[in-house]
Amino acid sequence: MPLNRLKPKNQSTPNSQDVEPLIEKLSYDRKYEKAFQQVFGKTCVCRDLTTAAAYVKSHGINTITLDGDKVDRKGSLTGGYHDVRRSRIEAIKSVKNWRTKYDTEKARSQEVKASIATLENEITQIGGKITVAMGQQNQIRDSKDRLVEESGILSQRKDKLKERIEKLEQDTAELETELAGLAAKIEGYTSEMRTPLANGLSREEEQLIVNLGKEVEHRRKEMVELSKRKNEVCHGVLL
Repeated sequence: MPLNRLKPKNQSTPNSQDVEPLIEKLSYDRKYEKAFQQVFGKTCVCRDLTTAAAYVKSHGINTITLDGDKVDRKGSLTGGYHDVRRSRIEAIKSVKNWRTKYDTEKARSQEVKASIATLENEITQIGGKITVAMGQQNQIRDSKDRLVEESGILSQRKDKLKERIEKLEQDTAELETELAGLAAKIEGYTSEMRTPLANGLSREEEQLIVNLGKEVEHRRKEMVELSKRKNEVCHGVLL
């Protein structure tokens, strides 16, 4: 129609945040404003289909939703436009992308499972080594306890042997002193025996000399025996 024949009526639009006039969203040359008012002046954009139907009924306007659904004031309802061809292309692209992602994630999953199996095998081996090490540790601990006990026993034995050595050394010193005294007596009696017979000994004195000789021999044997025992004890302490 010629522009000078167009006389569009100013349509009152709802004053609300969930509805906006469609013409306010269009960019056009102002010389064609009557044509745009004629075509789009009675149409508003709503958020959803329920809101659109409510404003059509209350204000007598045409509405269209953000999804492309249209509600006419005459009561007709039409769906939004969908490019089937474009939807199929996008679907193919999406399938391809998800297929690639699936294959990648599947390969990654297999790698992770293989890594988990390897780690579980290593954990099993380490667990076995830990068990063996703990057994060896227990054996070493038992051996240590036995050695500590034996060391205590040997230490006590060593102390006793030291005491015994001290006693034997004391006995040896006493015997040496006694032997020295006996040797002095023998020397005196020997010197006395070398004197003339005029000063002869009595039978008691002669018997005493014999007895002293036997006593000296007996003491010497004891000295030899004590020396052997001392050497044995000292050898045992050193071991």
